[in-house]
Amino acid sequence: MRLALLSDLHFGRADPELVPPLLDALEAAAPDHIVIAGDFVQRARASQYDMARSFVDRLPAPWMAVPGNHDIPLFNLFARVFWPRRAYRQWIAEETEPMLVTEACVVAGLDTTHRYNRQGGKVDADQIARIAGVIRKHASERLVLIAAHHPFHQGEDIAKKLMQGAPKALEAWAEAGPHVILTGHLHRWLVEPFVSRKNRSATLQVHCGTGLSTRLRGEPNEFALLDMHDQAIEIRRMVAEDADTGFAEAGRWCFEVTKGNWALAD
Repeated sequence: MRLALLSDLHFGRADPELVPPLLDALEAAAPDHIVIAGDFVQRARASQYDMARSFVDRLPAPWMAVPGNHDIPLFNLFARVFWPRRAYRQWIAEETEPMLVTEACVVAGLDTTHRYNRQGGKVDADQIARIAGVIRKHASERLVLIAAHHPFHQGEDIAKKLMQGAPKALEAWAEAGPHVILTGHLHRWLVEPFVSRKNRSATLQVHCGTGLSTRLRGEPNEFALLDMHDQAIEIRRMVAEDADTGFAEAGRWCFEVTKGNWALAD
């Protein structure tokens, strides 16, 4: 089974010339499903959501998504407090924590947006327990992937503060079984196992950069392809240096589950 991972499209600050190459690359890759890890828009305005809706309506495969911090209002404080996800639900999807179950994998969506934090996110105890239950139920039979906007671990060079509850989530999920976390937010690429305090590497983290935004932060526009085979996964980074060249493979990583932990495949 093949998944495509997109994140941080940021309509309202997206490069319109990259939209056709991205759609062409997705059609050529022929994923079974597409996962979008939040930040569809820049400022949660109807005009921006209209562009985002037009884009997802043109996707060449079924898709699921979670919201990002930019998908809730920033300047409309009343809306941010009382109905922060109303525009997202109106334009993108009613469900902010969707679930996809197939013979090859389970993808569990996680809404990490937080109305009282304009940039950071939050994962609470109920969400941690729910995802741990998903991992325990499915990890022995199929790959479990968690889709969220905010990363659960990041390097010391990242200025953005790690979201609230992330360390507790990583430890709880490592105990539950092997899984993959798909995130965005940082506009950076990263693929590596996370090692828990008990020296377990049951978490494979995949941070994907921005698909369309002009805020590149020194990285190219990109998306990811994930091919799953039993208890193994192959991850490809697809990058575009500019609209004329389009998206092309720029790296490949292969991991497999060995004794409950992720390790590089031979």
